[in-house]
Amino acid sequence: MLAVVVTLAGIVGVFVVGVDGQMDDPPTATITAERETGDRYDNPKIVLTHVAGDELNARDLTIRILVDGQPLEDQPVVPAPAGMDGFVGTLSAPLQKGGDNTWSAGETTSLVVAGTNSPYPSTGSSLTINFYVDGTAIATARA
Repeated sequence: MLAVVVTLAGIVGVFVVGVDGQMDDPPTATITAERETGDRYDNPKIVLTHVAGDELNARDLTIRILVDGQPLEDQPVVPAPAGMDGFVGTLSAPLQKGGDNTWSAGETTSLVVAGTNSPYPSTGSSLTINFYVDGTAIATARA
């Protein structure tokens, strides 16, 4: 039985670490952010474009938005459900729940911050959008 446990531990170790003995590097991506008027109430729309780099799997992606250095109370959920607290609607494809969940270079997604979210990104405030894959920071965009 000890031999079986040791063998299984070795197999699991190969899959977790990789055949070459090293952990996989996190993906890299260049992402830009633009700010637009998002709805009839002038809530801000944040347009995010994956400009270059690795494909990003939405199931592994976390997006955190800061307004003048302060985190939004309600942050986007990825993959995005039909409605999110603090936002008008949801993230657009490809980061919607039920899509292919792959964000590739050249693709754009967007979201509209609701007036109920705080701190509210008023005209002139700076937006910083941080992107994480499995907890590792991979990109930052500013608008």
